[in-house]
Amino acid sequence: MSVQIWRPSPFLLAHGLLIPASLIVMALLSRVSGWDEGLTALFFDPAIGDFPARQSVALEDWGHRWAKSAVLGVWLLLLLAAMAAPWISRLTPHRKLLWLTVLGMSLGPVVVAVLKDINAHPCPWDLKAYGGALDYTADWFVPRSQAGRCFPGGHAAGGFSVLALAFAAISLGWAVQARWLLVLAVLMGLAFSVIRIVQGAHFLSHNLWSAAIVWALAAWVMAPQMPRNSGVTLSRVWPASKLQP
Repeated sequence: MSVQIWRPSPFLLAHGLLIPASLIVMALLSRVSGWDEGLTALFFDPAIGDFPARQSVALEDWGHRWAKSAVLGVWLLLLLAAMAAPWISRLTPHRKLLWLTVLGMSLGPVVVAVLKDINAHPCPWDLKAYGGALDYTADWFVPRSQAGRCFPGGHAAGGFSVLALAFAAISLGWAVQARWLLVLAVLMGLAFSVIRIVQGAHFLSHNLWSAAIVWALAAWVMAPQMPRNSGVTLSRVWPASKLQP
């Protein structure tokens, strides 16, 4: 009797395991090494006892609210496309992929939002060291009234959720689009992270954890649609020859 050992595809190994694990290691290092506090301190002004960027109307409106709304708008368009697929001939063959992309883009941010409600990790701006009233705590499974609502970073999760679109492009064999969407997702996640760090809303490790969660969940959701031999090489991302079903 032979026993088959499950082996992840190159895609799942890279995007579902190795990259998220690397991000988690970076998050742990940021927390224990003091990088979190050192980076956050750069944007705190002791003279006013606050983060100057927190008072920026433009940064709050455009960098936080409108940016979040733009990502939500893309997700809603995907949802509408998935719902309309049975009646639109060009979309019908991709109905399953559309629904998986909708799920892949939303699952990570939803999990991050749930986690934020069950732990007491405070935002930097809530800590005494940065003009707040709280001491640092890392308690988990606290009542919602005691939740810090800061860990992991929600805004960063929204930016990184665009990864699901890159994975959908891989599934379709769109090599060039996949590369650009991957770059876009990473840049958006980084930009959203920086915005909230300079505002004092999150530590670096908060956003690295968000990236790991969103990246892993999007990859696992989209994995059933991936060509078995699609993956990542060190010299280039997803060569076109590896993107053919």
